[in-house]
Amino acid sequence: MKKLLLGSIVGGIILFVWSWLAWTLVPIHSDTIQNINNEEAVVTAMSVNMDKKGVYVFPAMPTTHDQNAVDEYNQKYQQGPVGMIIYDPQGGDPMPPSQMIIGIILDILAAFIAGWFLSRSTAAASSYLGRVVFCGMLGIFLALLSHIVNWNWMNYPLDYTTAWTLDTIIGWILAGLGIAAIIKIPKTAEA
Repeated sequence: MKKLLLGSIVGGIILFVWSWLAWTLVPIHSDTIQNINNEEAVVTAMSVNMDKKGVYVFPAMPTTHDQNAVDEYNQKYQQGPVGMIIYDPQGGDPMPPSQMIIGIILDILAAFIAGWFLSRSTAAASSYLGRVVFCGMLGIFLALLSHIVNWNWMNYPLDYTTAWTLDTIIGWILAGLGIAAIIKIPKTAEA
């Protein structure tokens, strides 16, 4: 259990540091989030029409199964534009300390789960490289179930999806370097 906890802390710190690097020094996320032209007018329109924190989509999805409403939605969607807005009318500190604390806790928890899976797999008794690959495969699994799913179902742009996919996979390979060094099961002696 000590090795699992230590591996979780090391892996979580590596994930956290990698995330900082991926957003600040490594150009993975460059130009994947766009600024809005005429921002003030758009923000004013949003504040008038969107009164609470949430995820908004346009065109508005039909709230009934009425065929006319569905046809109207389909026509608007085909004509475009289409989009999704994550909106908070309140604003606040762009990077509060609480966000950083929650971020590292989440990374440590994720590394704990990865370490727990690793410690119960045959990869734990394999080579160091095998254990790192195991963690890297978890990164691929996570990217498939989050970023690539959003690209498919929610129409996320390919460059944004690619950046997040690379970020996730690289992060888990790097975390795997730390986790795999600590969480291992000695091979049993052959009889």
